[in-house]
Amino acid sequence: MSQQLSYRSIMGLPEYKNFEFDDNWIFYTVCAMIGYSILPIFIFLRIAFLFFTKKKKIQKTGLRMEILHSFLLMQFSNILLVIADFLMFRIPYTTIFTQFCASENPQSLLKFIVFFNFAAAYSSQLFTVLFCALRVAILFSVSQKTSEKIIRIVPFIIVTFGCLAALPHFSTDAFCMQMPEPMIYGSVLIISQFHASNKSMVYFNLVIYLIVTVTIAFLNILMVWRVRKKGSGGTLSTRSATQNAKIEKTLTGTMIILLFPMIASLLISMGEILRSSYFSYILLLRPFFLDARVHIVTCYFYLTHPIFRQIPHSSSLPVFSRATL
Repeated sequence: MSQQLSYRSIMGLPEYKNFEFDDNWIFYTVCAMIGYSILPIFIFLRIAFLFFTKKKKIQKTGLRMEILHSFLLMQFSNILLVIADFLMFRIPYTTIFTQFCASENPQSLLKFIVFFNFAAAYSSQLFTVLFCALRVAILFSVSQKTSEKIIRIVPFIIVTFGCLAALPHFSTDAFCMQMPEPMIYGSVLIISQFHASNKSMVYFNLVIYLIVTVTIAFLNILMVWRVRKKGSGGTLSTRSATQNAKIEKTLTGTMIILLFPMIASLLISMGEILRSSYFSYILLLRPFFLDARVHIVTCYFYLTHPIFRQIPHSSSLPVFSRATL
């Protein structure tokens, strides 16, 4: 593939208007990504089902409903981000969309995809901070009334901010851009003129990722310190202490899994600013970090947290400290 075509619009170009899709390694990779996404989404739906149908039993375990609510909001926004990533990056990479994009120039569709991606990206970042901050706040004995008020008000603010921050992408046209190697000829991504020609947007994204990453790292340290301090008090029964240790392991593991993809997103934003020659290779690995943030977190949280093993099988649940999560 000629490097002269890389990072250029394909809109209206005859060679792309006559492009014919053929099976390729990117197509099979994207199909595999769709395949391994099915089970984690099913698990997410299982957690949501328990949230809506087993609230009283969940509350008996000591898990505050605001925490589970914020976890579901975080993962739902992350699932939307994965869907947007398929639409904006992964499916166009397969070349299946190339001929249609070049010949039809579907501006309404392209603008919506870009808007959807950025709105989901900003919202998912902030919902992640909300989830982590709520867990730490409860560890520091914030009242249930306060945390319930937060979970009622803050999600609306987050969604509003995400949509408003993504809205400028509607102000200019969107286009499909040919990607360089290791992508193949016809592999494109969808991008807006606003993002492509406005470097301040790249810096804005970098600042968002940096703030979120540093905040989550700080909350992670704060949470581990607080849990260990409470655990050393010696006021819990042996059974409760064992359960709290399992919950601490779940929380710590969840925070670590959330943190690494955030760092990867931060490095990707830095690579975009620095115009690294390896940027296309970084973009190729980007979906796996995003999927780790979404799917591994969901599976890990469900499989390791004690409440999801107890609720389906028992109606008699032990009562633990309400500050455990």
